[in-house]
Amino acid sequence: MKKINSIGYAHKIIGLAVIFLMILPVSCYTLLYFTNISIFAMAARVSLGFGSLISIAFVALLIFEFHQDKAINKKYTVIKKTKLILGNGSYECQSCGNRQVKEASKECGVCGIRYFQEKDER
Repeated sequence: MKKINSIGYAHKIIGLAVIFLMILPVSCYTLLYFTNISIFAMAARVSLGFGSLISIAFVALLIFEFHQDKAINKKYTVIKKTKLILGNGSYECQSCGNRQVKEASKECGVCGIRYFQEKDER
């Protein structure tokens, strides 16, 4: 599953919700006050409804994103004390990213973390 990251587009969704929840309804009610045309009241209600749907969808997206972050953090804590085999026969420390770890190494020379042994449970 692809990681959802709302950093790049969250401000656009919030801006769109503000337009539909505040700017358009205030404009419509202002026009209704001055012109007394009932279509502006209906347009304001539709705008509020659409803005509410956008806000609810955004909150649901954030809840899903936070759930993914929690799952990724949990997975990382499990593999943090391991070394990952690279293609050239060397290993990488999963805690700090040191790529000069040997197969026989029991701890990382950079961060000092002790690796799980084969018989240890994670």
